[in-house]
Amino acid sequence: MAKNQIVVVDIGTNTIKLIQLMQTGSEIRLISGGVEHYPRQNATEDIDPQTISQTLQQLWKKVHGRNLPVVLSIPRLLVASRRLQNLPAAATDEQLPGLVAMQAENELPFRVEDVVHDYHDVSRTESGISVELIGARRDAVQKYIDYLKPIGVLPKAVLPSAIATGVLASAKLGLQETTRMTMVVDIGAGHTDVVLISGTTLKFSRSFLVGGNQLTLRYQNEDGGDFESAERKKIENATLAVNRPNATPAHEWAARLVLELERSIAAAKREININEEEETQIWLCGGGARVPGLADYIEDRLGIPVRLWNPFDAFKEIGVDQASDFQSVDEFGDTLAVAFGLGINAFTQRVRLDLLPKEEKAKLTQAEKRRRLITAAAAGVVLIIGLTLGGLTWSRSYQAKVDVLDRQIRSIRRAESNAKKMLVKDTAIVNLLAPRISPLDILRELSVRFSDRTKVSWKSLNLTRLDEVDKAKITFNVEASSDQEISQMISIMAQSRLFTNIKSGQVTSAGKDKKQVFQAQITCNLAADASQTFAKARHLQPAEESQNGDDSEEFTQAQDEEERENTDRSDQEEDASRDDSTTSADDNQRTQEEQASSESTEETKETRERVVMPLEVEFEEGSADVIIEDVDDKDYKDYDDKDDIVNIVMEKDDDEDYDDDKDDIVIEKDDDGEDR
Repeated sequence: MAKNQIVVVDIGTNTIKLIQLMQTGSEIRLISGGVEHYPRQNATEDIDPQTISQTLQQLWKKVHGRNLPVVLSIPRLLVASRRLQNLPAAATDEQLPGLVAMQAENELPFRVEDVVHDYHDVSRTESGISVELIGARRDAVQKYIDYLKPIGVLPKAVLPSAIATGVLASAKLGLQETTRMTMVVDIGAGHTDVVLISGTTLKFSRSFLVGGNQLTLRYQNEDGGDFESAERKKIENATLAVNRPNATPAHEWAARLVLELERSIAAAKREININEEEETQIWLCGGGARVPGLADYIEDRLGIPVRLWNPFDAFKEIGVDQASDFQSVDEFGDTLAVAFGLGINAFTQRVRLDLLPKEEKAKLTQAEKRRRLITAAAAGVVLIIGLTLGGLTWSRSYQAKVDVLDRQIRSIRRAESNAKKMLVKDTAIVNLLAPRISPLDILRELSVRFSDRTKVSWKSLNLTRLDEVDKAKITFNVEASSDQEISQMISIMAQSRLFTNIKSGQVTSAGKDKKQVFQAQITCNLAADASQTFAKARHLQPAEESQNGDDSEEFTQAQDEEERENTDRSDQEEDASRDDSTTSADDNQRTQEEQASSESTEETKETRERVVMPLEVEFEEGSADVIIEDVDDKDYKDYDDKDDIVNIVMEKDDDEDYDDDKDDIVIEKDDDGEDR
């Protein structure tokens, strides 16, 4: 149900008028409207409640007011009005309803248990409080409420027709900023409502039984016809023009109307103390005001300015949304003072008055609770259904996503497994192809550098951290016949691009086999590019195939040149030795040669025993350290060729594990003198 929409029901003597309004911000929009006539045989008959309800049902369907709040008007003729004066000035707003209720028992012409009353127009002065008391018989109000039962609605508020007309007129007068006294005369079919407004404040209201049906009845009595014929004749002939006879039914009817207006003015003067000199005007509206010449007739009789007032035009001027459906009510807009006033008051609460019985208010409250409960239950059911469907949909969607993720995970796992296998293979290949330094590379380089093993004897060799070139360290102990030989060995190693930081410990001398020998410990590190250099030495390429082979070739040539220099130096020393031998005495020459030959043979054998020997290499678990030590094995003493090529072959243990067991490096000699 739209909270900013409302349906107004005005149940009149001949017609039911119904409009639907919507509040849009500060504006009010006319959504739709309609008028429905009762079937009537004569002007005086009372329409039965069933006919009224059926007519209302027909109009309700046209206006489409279903499920919207409804406000209802009742005739001012059913209402009694009293001005209560001199209420205690100290009374608060909370105390005022009780005080008015006590006064109502004495002021209203109904028994207190039969009356429905309310009040408005509260005026506070130093001397006291005055209010406008409005009351009506409970059964009269209930009769109009019951008319709505067939359409299944209960009004949220009940307002007298004259009060509703006053609300619309006050809103219109507020636009003019007038201070004059205005009397609004709404001439209906069965009665006429009079509303007196001072400035924009409703001060007085009255209703009397003079309406359009009384004029129709006069024409019906003349001709004796039915109501419809008399109604048409009234519309065609009723006029108050000055050139017409004064004895017509219209003049008789108008004279009665003026008489009631005079009585209303007199009553207003008594009740609200109207100033005789105060400027006053009269507005005429309603179906009865359509009689030609009526405004001039009343003005001539009362001496007060009179003009026709169209409530529909006034409604358009009071902040009305231009999207309103004006066409739906344009033909009967001058009869909608009550309907428009009732709707405006429902939105703006200009007059805080409501004659809805307490019992009906309780029913309305219960109905509102039931409606909210039903709405909440319906919303709950919809929510549960939505959650259920949403849960199922979400569950299916979630399961589908899980399945997709499972498939993706399985695919990723397969890809991961394949990637791991490929990585293992690639790592193995990289490890195989990556330049590495092995003890064999070091031994080969030393063997090439020091091909003459008769001058320097290697006693031990210790290799550590070969897996990290920048941290690799080579330590060996040597013996030589002189300290110059040790210095010369260090110089030869310094010429190599593979060894850096060559350092010699303290050179000591010792006697061994009746000879003086010099001993020293030498340490060095490997060059940063040693891995690449060793790799090039292992895998030499022809120059025409790759430019990269140039470095390896230059390296090999440098090694050959160094070998030749070492050989030439040895030859020169031998020649010098021979020259010295020839200058000796003839008788000692043979003895010396034999002795020198014997010593040389022993020294050579002794050197070979030290140099040409089997080596045992120990690989310590978790490191790349290599320790080479002497092994006593007399089977290798028979090597007597100092130019033999020494081959080093690493043999696996039976358990094929290099981490914890010792592997043997066996020095073997090929038949052709080449490495195997």
